[in-house]
Amino acid sequence: MAASGFSNPQDVIKVRQQLHGTSNHAFWAVGAQMIRNEGVRSLLNGFTASMLRETVYSGLRLGGYELFKDKLYTAMDGKLSREGITLKVLAASAAASIGAALANPADLVKVRMQAHYPNGSPYESTRHAFVSVFREGASSHRIPLIGGLHKLYGGVAPTIVRGVVLSASQICSYDQVKQTLKKRGIMQEGLGLHFTASLFAGLFCSITSNPVDVVKVRLMSDKTGQYKGVVDCIRMIMVNEGPRAFYKGFGMCWGRLGAHTIVSFLVFERLRSLCGMAPM
Repeated sequence: MAASGFSNPQDVIKVRQQLHGTSNHAFWAVGAQMIRNEGVRSLLNGFTASMLRETVYSGLRLGGYELFKDKLYTAMDGKLSREGITLKVLAASAAASIGAALANPADLVKVRMQAHYPNGSPYESTRHAFVSVFREGASSHRIPLIGGLHKLYGGVAPTIVRGVVLSASQICSYDQVKQTLKKRGIMQEGLGLHFTASLFAGLFCSITSNPVDVVKVRLMSDKTGQYKGVVDCIRMIMVNEGPRAFYKGFGMCWGRLGAHTIVSFLVFERLRSLCGMAPM
């Protein structure tokens, strides 16, 4: 939660870039235009929804990583090395899939509240955004409850894929870099090692997750049914904007995820230490 709160302004700018919300797509220009037109508080759009999402998503993917590593290692009867990358990827993927799926409604509302609206945001609060999105789906389905839930789970497929890609690259690279630096005697367990490993992890997960993030944001902000699904969204982006469009907002994505990753792992390792648990 600390990492998400710290990086919320970067997240808002990233979403605006990925949605073509401004005429100038450089991240500093997007931020300056937001402050000029909407005020400084616009950089905190979606803050409450972001906190809700982070509590569920990161709580499960980080908290469940070691649990899944232990369970998978036991289930495979030692066939997978505890220090090997395969076990780490499988554990991170399992934990992230559950976290991303359960957090999807909050993620969708966060994106909606962070998007650009020429005539002003239609959402008065986080609660109002949840209700509005639910009603969008309920009004177009013969069973309102199912329609509302379906709408809140819009974009859940790319959300899970992004969660798996991001977590596998972020958590596994952090774990692997730490392990390598310690084995070679370059660094010892401590704040310096945690900071260095998280720097590499932030870069790796930004490179791997940005394309999926673009698709996820486009689907979640689609109120008119422009896209028929994930494949159609990818096709339209490729045809209309070209492959480079999948890396729109990368600078701010890296800035956000880099800061988010560093704060997340520093706080996470500190909490483990305070609770008497061994480092990751």
